[in-house]
Formats: sequence, structure tokens, C-alpha cells
Amino acid sequence: MGVSGGSVVAVAEAPDSRSLIAALNYNFAKYAHWPRDEEQQSIHLCFFTERFKQSFAGLQDKAIFNKPVKVRQLSQIEQSRDCHLVYIDRSERSLLRRLFLFLQDKPVLTVSDITGFSDEGGMIEIFRVNNKFRFKVNQSRIESARLKMSSQVLKLAVEVK
Repeated sequence: MGVSGGSVVAVAEAPDSRSLIAALNYNFAKYAHWPRDEEQQSIHLCFFTERFKQSFAGLQDKAIFNKPVKVRQLSQIEQSRDCHLVYIDRSERSLLRRLFLFLQDKPVLTVSDITGFSDEGGMIEIFRVNNKFRFKVNQSRIESARLKMSSQVLKLAVEVK
């Protein structure tokens, strides 16, 4: 699933929407740039919720920037410091404030399906419209974390602020 042709945002709802959300996270990571990412041996995609374990497991050892993807389920916010991307499922809303404080100065891309996530300080908010996934980007938050997002992704976002 690539970014060209709108396939990142126009994904029809399938029986396993968690796998589609995991694939979106992979695509966001493919089009992100982290400071000093050439020093990294692998790209770490992280999540908190147990119900996403199988969906993210399918991304294990895929490649981004010719580096293997490593998938990790987090149990504590402090574990997110080693992640390139952290997905926060809507069931984990109670973690947001602490997570944002912890990641405030760290180059970690945050993604969620929590309503209002991008307004509250998250970077990419996934939502559904007519059974299709769409997303909003909080570009100012991405920049303040010293990250860069490809213009290809920004063009596909419903909203960039």
C-alpha cells in the first residue's frame, strides 16, 4: 500500500481494520524523516494495545530506508523513547497527557485514532469517513519534534495545521 494514488487515505473498511491501521502506520513511517536516522540500525514501530499485537506483527522485518522494521508492544510510557513511531489506540486515551509530556522534546512520530488527537498535541490523527480511513496532520507538532514528513503525505491529509 503506497502513498501515490491516494491509497493511504482511501482504504475501504475491511473486516480487520486493525491491520489497515497498522499498514497506515507503516506508510507514515516510510514517508517520515528522523534526525540522525542514518545512525539507526532499524526502525522501531511501537504500540500499546494488546489487540494490535497481531496486526503490527505483520510489519516485523519489513524494510524502511533499507533498514528492518522492529515492532514492539509497550507497557510503560518510558519505553517509547526508543521508538520512531508510537501508535496510541483510542482505548489508551488516559495515557495521552503523560505520553505527550514524556515525548515533548523527542523525535517520535505519534499516531492515533483518538478523536481530537491532532488538536491535543498528537501528530497524525486517523479517522473514518464513509468507511474510508482519512487523516489529519499537526505539522507544527511534527516540526517541533525535529521530524519531517514527506509532502506526498501532507498532500493526502484532510487537514494540515
